[in-house]
Amino acid sequence: FTWYKNDQPLLEGNRFTTKYDIYTKTLTLQVLAARPDDDGTYTVRVTNPSGSDETTCKLAIRPIASIDTTPFVKPEKFAQLELKAPPLTKEDFDQMEPPNVIVPLQSLQVTEGSPVLLKATVIGKPTPHFIWLKDAAPLPASNRLRTRYDIVLLQINDARPQDIGEYVVIATNPVGEDSSVCSLNVVPDKPGVDDRAFVPQDKFRDLEHPQGKGRRPIAIVPGVDTQPFVSPDKFRNLDHVPTSMKPEDLPLEPKRPPRVLVPLSNCELEELMPVILTTTIDAGVPMATVRTVFDFHSNVYF
Repeated sequence: FTWYKNDQPLLEGNRFTTKYDIYTKTLTLQVLAARPDDDGTYTVRVTNPSGSDETTCKLAIRPIASIDTTPFVKPEKFAQLELKAPPLTKEDFDQMEPPNVIVPLQSLQVTEGSPVLLKATVIGKPTPHFIWLKDAAPLPASNRLRTRYDIVLLQINDARPQDIGEYVVIATNPVGEDSSVCSLNVVPDKPGVDDRAFVPQDKFRDLEHPQGKGRRPIAIVPGVDTQPFVSPDKFRNLDHVPTSMKPEDLPLEPKRPPRVLVPLSNCELEELMPVILTTTIDAGVPMATVRTVFDFHSNVYF
């Protein structure tokens, strides 16, 4: 897999991470904090000896207006701000709007290690205060939690099993509150091994003491008991089992070129928001590999 931006190989850095999930065939490019210079056309090209395929999308970043540090009010005027604010009047309350979730959280199921973005759109006047809960307990503040204006989002860079649970975002302001709920399920990257016995241990008692015979003290039985547990007649069906095939004799899966199953989608968002570009790709046979090249002049990988 090779990523391109504006037809040039995309340089990999601290803000760019890419991952391919072989089970779901999902390829993801994540940009931790979008900048205006991330604007452009993004293409991912997948290649193997049988052929190639690609998908393209456009990423548009809306820059945040620069901040003018020139004071609008002279410093001495700030003395008035030290006075206690008067109580809210009925007119003030009439102009307020309680929080309202217009785009709720969406439940997700992701593979372990994949990025997660839980996002909701909430309006209200004045701007609501947001509280996140996980399994009915406050979610500790961390660099994985980010909020932007009327869009509240929870970003998890790499999902882990302990992230599984029910997530709630509560928006409050002086005139009311609203909330949205979703669930997050994290599937192990590789299926675990079930080490449970196929046969319960107590079932072996019948093998230790053949049916119709009682327990015999070891001291009374000389030598080794050669009586078979299974009648020799039972082995006749095994006499004609063909010799197991060698690995080189096994039929090979026919070669096929890679194929884009779900293409990239265009994306537009504000500066500093996280970006996740996702596509579903069948890597083909033989499986396409990720190519990484190190540029010794610029000290970057691409």
